[in-house]
Amino acid sequence: MAPARRSIMASSSLRAIWVVLAALPLLSSRCYSADVVLIGSSDHSSAAQRELELATSFYGLNLKVVIPGSHGDTPAISKAVDQDATRAVAIAADALALVDENALLQHLKRRSGASVPLLIFGVTPETDATLLTAWSGGATTGCRRLEGPRSSRYIISHVTGLTRQLSGLELPFPENGTDYLVLGPSSKAQIITKAGNEGQAYPIFIEAALHEVKVFLECAVRTSDDAKAESNIKRLANEFLELAPAIMFVRYSAGDVGWHAPGHYANLTIDDPWLREPYGYLNYRDLLGEMEKHDFHTTIAFIPWNYDRSEPEVVSLVRDHPERFSICIHGDNHDHKEFTDYRSKPLADQLAALKQSLARMDRFKTLTGIPYDRVMVFPHTIAPEGTLEALKTYNYLATINSSNVPMDRPDPSLLPLDLRPVSVAFATFPSITRYPAELPVPSGFIEINAFLDNPLFFYGHHDLFASGIGAFDGVADAVNTLEPDTRWRGVGDIARHLYLVKLRDDSTSYDLLALSSNFDLTNPSQADSTFYVTKEETGRPAIASVSVDGRPCPYRFHGGHLDFSVTVPAGKARSVVIQYENDLELTALDISRKSVRVYLLRMASDFRDITLPRYGAGRALVRFYSRRGATSGQLLVYVSVLMVCCACGAWFVWLLIGRPARLKRVTTLT
Repeated sequence: MAPARRSIMASSSLRAIWVVLAALPLLSSRCYSADVVLIGSSDHSSAAQRELELATSFYGLNLKVVIPGSHGDTPAISKAVDQDATRAVAIAADALALVDENALLQHLKRRSGASVPLLIFGVTPETDATLLTAWSGGATTGCRRLEGPRSSRYIISHVTGLTRQLSGLELPFPENGTDYLVLGPSSKAQIITKAGNEGQAYPIFIEAALHEVKVFLECAVRTSDDAKAESNIKRLANEFLELAPAIMFVRYSAGDVGWHAPGHYANLTIDDPWLREPYGYLNYRDLLGEMEKHDFHTTIAFIPWNYDRSEPEVVSLVRDHPERFSICIHGDNHDHKEFTDYRSKPLADQLAALKQSLARMDRFKTLTGIPYDRVMVFPHTIAPEGTLEALKTYNYLATINSSNVPMDRPDPSLLPLDLRPVSVAFATFPSITRYPAELPVPSGFIEINAFLDNPLFFYGHHDLFASGIGAFDGVADAVNTLEPDTRWRGVGDIARHLYLVKLRDDSTSYDLLALSSNFDLTNPSQADSTFYVTKEETGRPAIASVSVDGRPCPYRFHGGHLDFSVTVPAGKARSVVIQYENDLELTALDISRKSVRVYLLRMASDFRDITLPRYGAGRALVRFYSRRGATSGQLLVYVSVLMVCCACGAWFVWLLIGRPARLKRVTTLT
């Protein structure tokens, strides 16, 4: 990416965040929503205020902005804060002088004895120190600038109910200086985040008590544009630093009335193998042992071309352990970039390949008795948006790749794609980002995703296990230690839990934002609950039906949304399926392997993955192939050359070994 473009994208990240994430929970106006009251000094939206706007949108809360007059407390503030729906109040630091502290504190207290939390944001060295002392109950007496590279680490403390999976996290601090809060001499403030070095810590975000009201104060954190120019996954931690106080505060304040996922999910996917033992460095039985010891799940991204090549012993192993193994779809023929730009391969050909892959996988299911998930992992790179729409048309559940942005669409922004690995911005179809398991996991990657309720997707190929079948154990252990409730599942099971829920004001029903067309809805409560479902839809493809547990469910499609409700008894579950109209007839499709070119490519790939790893020269060839990013066709040439060289070498050795015997025969004859 050109530096100029990176700079433009970085500088506009917060604006793009607001646009994209406002479209994610575009339901705030359609469903019951709690409120955050923001008291600002002017209509101008500062960077710190935009971060709060993002956080409230992310959790599906309304942000009500009130600009006080010059006489302190105003009826507008009192009315907004007194509403039952108000979950939190935030005051811009430069508006503190405009608010009557005692009056606001009275309004923050509820009859139940609880109180509404207060955030003072955007504190800078220019903020009046006297006001900071008063509003923090003496916890802080001012704000100063910390210059230079001394603040080398960003450290998050453990604060019950607030920091959650982020507790104890330390991240590189990508900035030469920052603002920090000066604590009072008898301060009882709890430090939430700090910039630290050897033996010294500088508070950035703190919690204090003011007349039984929890008050949070935060200084703005600004990361450099160089940090923002990293890849989506690597820059996640850097971008999160700017948002951490607002995100933590809003989540803490919202509780169950903010958007949250139904659970924590994770998966490891291995691309390419068919069911034979071993497949290169992958030994299925040994991998099963590692999964049982370290509690994780592996999905095999299966190439449909291999539908009838499975070995019975491996089939039985996979079929008998659905809690550890699952199957999804990896292309069709996997002849390099078979789902690519439409000049190289027209959309009509890609549609035919999508249908054939389903027909072949249905045949695989019949032959093996192993079910498969209608989740597509594209070979090499994600397809154009039109192909994603075709996946939706043929009732695939999702696509999972190293990027969730179609190859013919620009990255819409920096941060939104980092905050959630699941995007429905393209053809309203779930497109999911995954992380290469053979690379070191970046600092904060697991912790931040767990805190944000994001599913974790890791992937590799058989050579992930070149160093040993336990190569993934450390990652699985790290995930399970951080979040013991993590559910390791197949990609299809996770796709069926791609939704967000939040409690409505009656405390017995929920709003639900569906990201997938097929989802399993569980009611863990002690009472029957109704879920009011909203799913973004464009009308393309047309909806054929909506069913709950196989029975038709009435629905309404309007304004770009599909709406319906589902009542789930206490402790029970319901399966919701949205079907789209299409021309798919699996039994009429040809699944035979007629292409000689594809056959040779698949044989070359098998030779690369299964045969070459057995020999040192073969492993060297594979490394050479990988470094050059060669295609399967080029691999075929390399293998052919290697085989010719081997044949010539064998012939030469035969000549050397056979020469004495031939000379002896000649001598005897003479």
